[in-house]
Amino acid sequence: MTRDERIAITRIISDLIKADRIVDTGEIEFWKKICGKYGITKEIQVAASSISFSNALNCICSSETRDLKAQLLADCREMTISDGFCAHSEALLMTSLAVMLEPDSTFFGEIYSIPRADFNIDIATALYIENFYDEETNRAIQNNYRSIYKELQLAGFHFVYIPKIIEHYRDTDRSLFKHILGFLSPSTSEEGVDYIYNSLMEMTTGRFCKDILCNKCNITELRNTVPSLFIKIGNSFVGEEPYANYIRIEVDKEILQTVQEFSDRFCEMLSSDVYVVNTSEERDNQFHFHGFYKQLLDIFMVRRNIRSRVIIDPLRSRISFPDIDASAEGLTRRDRALYTLLLCYGNKGLDFIRPENRQEMERYDRRIKQIQERYRLIYEMFGGKPEDAPDLTTARLSMISHIRTAIKKLSALYNQDDYSVTTSERALYTVHLEQDAVFVREPDSDEPVALPHSQLFRRVKAIK
Repeated sequence: MTRDERIAITRIISDLIKADRIVDTGEIEFWKKICGKYGITKEIQVAASSISFSNALNCICSSETRDLKAQLLADCREMTISDGFCAHSEALLMTSLAVMLEPDSTFFGEIYSIPRADFNIDIATALYIENFYDEETNRAIQNNYRSIYKELQLAGFHFVYIPKIIEHYRDTDRSLFKHILGFLSPSTSEEGVDYIYNSLMEMTTGRFCKDILCNKCNITELRNTVPSLFIKIGNSFVGEEPYANYIRIEVDKEILQTVQEFSDRFCEMLSSDVYVVNTSEERDNQFHFHGFYKQLLDIFMVRRNIRSRVIIDPLRSRISFPDIDASAEGLTRRDRALYTLLLCYGNKGLDFIRPENRQEMERYDRRIKQIQERYRLIYEMFGGKPEDAPDLTTARLSMISHIRTAIKKLSALYNQDDYSVTTSERALYTVHLEQDAVFVREPDSDEPVALPHSQLFRRVKAIK
């Protein structure tokens, strides 16, 4: 057995002992036995306190040591009853260990340990997640929602299905809901409340996973997740940092059967048939502000690490970032026009690369002329005279510096580099933001128009 495996075993069993927040004599006696069996020293214990529960379990799952998984699982089962009682929190960890370590497990699962400051929900919350909409699984959830919800509820879990929450919000009077949002976040402007409301109404499970779990909370391992239940199984410390532990169990159109099997296995481990069941549900004109519901609203109302849209408003000579309730400040007309032009070019970027071959100069001159003409058009749309537009071949550097400074001030943005101007070694200037995140306010439209479908974009592309 390797040193890393001893460290992993120490972490797993110590978390199991601490799961019910009670350490008794029976568990300590069993711990002494475990230390002797696996050669766990003080040094190993210290090292184990610095790794996460997920890293420890992944180490055991990938181990080539014969029968280690079976031995550890048997020891964990014996440990949970060493005090004569298996609590709800211990059963959560044990069920997760069984899913991961049993060779004939009917579930496919993965364990995650996440800093609690990044994402933290109540223990035994079962959140449905998916990165891309899966029609069959969602249809199965919609058709069997009550059965899934009650099955998990009777086992002490709280099932969270984003579409059901948003459906409840949509059924509420718009004015009332916006007043509630304004009450919960009094420092947010009226326009900001509008964007919070609209963002919530547009929320889907896939968008929640990509924009919030992956981008905002930095749980990048979930970026391409298939339909799954993401279940909070406990808390622990890695060093002095608090972490939350989760298990992800893959589901499909047979999700009700999966939930029933998981609930049965979990309940078999409990020492008592009596446990607390959360019966609290949101009702008409009533909104929970605790647990997952509070975190969901806080994510939208606390304007940090947000992947915001960009709205170009030529009429008001303004470029705004509505999802963080902010605008690009300190930019002149010439700066805003250049930023807009860069957004129109997208990942292709503005190419000011001078050719070394004289034969290529004619093509270079045509390209620069086209860039300049397009820039003059946008400059005019922002209220300037075309003839006053600066020459980009000489004036672009100071303008790009202004743009970078303005973006840097938007500290609430997630991944500012996507919004700022990057420069290659050969003078290619690019803003790497997806064009479907950019919108234009047009005089004849009540709502902002996506950049690729806007009059501004069509007029710019028409210049050859």
